[in-house]
Amino acid sequence: MTSQAPRVVSSERWAIYIDIEGFRALWEHEDQVLRSLADLMGGIFRVARECYPSEPDRLFAHQFGDGFLIASDHHEASLDRCATIAVALMRQVASGGRFARATIAEGELSDIQGCYPKEVLQAIEGEHTVSLGMGLMTLTPVMGTALIRAVGADKSAPRGPLLLIPRDKSSRLGPGMPLTSVPGTTLMSIDWVHAESPHLDEIQDEASLTSPSPAELEAILREYCRTQSVPDEWRESVVSLLGVACRGDLPG
Repeated sequence: MTSQAPRVVSSERWAIYIDIEGFRALWEHEDQVLRSLADLMGGIFRVARECYPSEPDRLFAHQFGDGFLIASDHHEASLDRCATIAVALMRQVASGGRFARATIAEGELSDIQGCYPKEVLQAIEGEHTVSLGMGLMTLTPVMGTALIRAVGADKSAPRGPLLLIPRDKSSRLGPGMPLTSVPGTTLMSIDWVHAESPHLDEIQDEASLTSPSPAELEAILREYCRTQSVPDEWRESVVSLLGVACRGDLPG
């Protein structure tokens, strides 16, 4: 009898790194971008609490400035749940007239608190706060390849309100996720504007997320391109990777 190699079970969890597109520039000129950050945070909270509150589907979320890393509890053969959550959050933010940008990756995540200096550990007050005399240091004791890969992939992609996934993982998505190859990269762009699936409808409904229609999202993107000083590369991403005409004068 021919022997078979043992099946390797991956321990890599999926992760979504999502942040507010153009946060630094918008911060200096408006308050809406803070409301968009609140929309993103609230959306993550409700998706986790209302849709996936317990094992084995529970979610973990960690804030890094205007961004969040959302991770699964364990490896999943399909990445459809991951992508559907990301699409729902992208739409939640877009409903307020500003946009998110997200990257999907897989990898390990670890609590690195054990690597902190002894003097820091001795000064910890509460969960992740360190006393600095009358000041404070806040800690985010999470690091790993999931975060590193997601942020690295994001940096290699063109500017714009994109939802990105490595090409070699895109086959693990469901049929409701339209994909376009991102030129010059090993990434695919998920068209979060036009994606459709019953699972997406369920998440948006159960988590009470704002869920504009594709036509409404297209109009929001066009209005943003019309009123904001967005780079040409940003506009081109919206046109070529999301299928929304917003180069200025719309084609007749």
